[in-house]
Amino acid sequence: MSKSGVIVLIIAAIVFTGLGFVIGNVVVAAGTNPGSIDDPVMTQSQVEKLLSVRIAQLEERLDGMEALLDAAVAGENDPSGNGGGNGNEEDPSGEEGQKVKVTADSVNVRASASTSAQIVASVSSGTELEYLSSTTASDGTWYKVRLSDGSEGFVAGWLCSDPY
Repeated sequence: MSKSGVIVLIIAAIVFTGLGFVIGNVVVAAGTNPGSIDDPVMTQSQVEKLLSVRIAQLEERLDGMEALLDAAVAGENDPSGNGGGNGNEEDPSGEEGQKVKVTADSVNVRASASTSAQIVASVSSGTELEYLSSTTASDGTWYKVRLSDGSEGFVAGWLCSDPY
């Protein structure tokens, strides 16, 4: 091969290498970057981030549904039939010595009839509490109870048996 043939091959190799580099960058710029959110092969941290956002959204929806269900149950348990009343109506009809039994795994005893009230104590499933009265609040029926140590508080009626 002559000198001119070798020079033509070297120039062709340089041109094609440069052209390949330019085309490769154009393809990458037009497509997705590896490891980006648009890449079908996502990293574990990206999957975990997306899942945590979706789980938070689902938990918010579940909380809303539970509140609606609690309100509906309170309306069914309201003997007056007025759908749970207008809130915080106390029924002091507790007979001496009546009890309620905790049916949920763990129940918070609160200072007032609200899920946002201060927690006085926590009791486990099967615990019997002295029943004092009931209160109908916007989120359902609450029982005023006395604990074995003599302290008093409120437990959510939907987490306990009916007074007996």
